[in-house]
Amino acid sequence: MRIHHFTVPAREPHRVAAVLAEILGARVLPLPHPVGTLLVYADDEDGSAIEVWPAELRINQAATDLEPRDLPLPEAWPHHAYVTSDACDTQAILAIFAREGWWAELAHNGPPNGGFSLVRGRIENHTAIELGGRDMREQYEAFVGMTARRAS
Repeated sequence: MRIHHFTVPAREPHRVAAVLAEILGARVLPLPHPVGTLLVYADDEDGSAIEVWPAELRINQAATDLEPRDLPLPEAWPHHAYVTSDACDTQAILAIFAREGWWAELAHNGPPNGGFSLVRGRIENHTAIELGGRDMREQYEAFVGMTARRAS
């Protein structure tokens, strides 16, 4: 399995895309549809990306398309992604979130003497994201691999 992209809603799409690109060592590209959408593009062989959509976009069920709607973002939703970076370490990620005024903390998932560390943050103090550097990626891959082997 490969996850090629996921979407993040943003009140300030340009700002959010720029911050994510800084953390991930990526570049920002405009997308023609939906209007106002930006792509934080890793420039890798898999086409890994994060789409940053204007927060007011909602699916119009009748037209099966997206349109701006005057609706609030859901509060405290659990949807998130874990993304690792070769461009930033843990302290840099925490410093960037602090600079932006966005909440973030160093956290640990899993049992003591196991699991993996990550930076748990809220983009624009709303949208959950988990981030890590290469060292955290190695912890995650070891933990998930061990968990998968135990389940087999």
